[in-house]
Amino acid sequence: MLNLISTNLVAILASTLSAIVVAGIWYSPAVFGNLWQKEAGIKKKDIRASFARKSVIALVMIFVTAVVLQRFLIITNPSSVFEAIKVAVWIWAGFVATYVIAGGVFEKVSARLMIIDLSGQILILSTMSAVLYILAS
Repeated sequence: MLNLISTNLVAILASTLSAIVVAGIWYSPAVFGNLWQKEAGIKKKDIRASFARKSVIALVMIFVTAVVLQRFLIITNPSSVFEAIKVAVWIWAGFVATYVIAGGVFEKVSARLMIIDLSGQILILSTMSAVLYILAS
């Protein structure tokens, strides 16, 4: 059972860190980084340009995601880590996948790029949810 009253900052920070680690691996050249760059039309020099500023923005967005995900877990009160991951999957299906696919169709984003991003996002959200549940239980 999750603590229904207070925000668990340690769990949120650990969840944020877990997302950074998973995303770092997912988008590394050893996994999908090179294919992602190709499909997104991004060159290495583009990644290096303003990297610090972009990283700070991404970090803040991941932290906000962890805070909101914890609120969803508190509201749904999952009884196991599996149930907590199911909450993340529903959030992914209802909000992330729908927006990425709808936007991608209009922006002419390749199916490959959408698949890389969507599969990474479900893995990241599931990991974040598991970390939040385990540390808040």
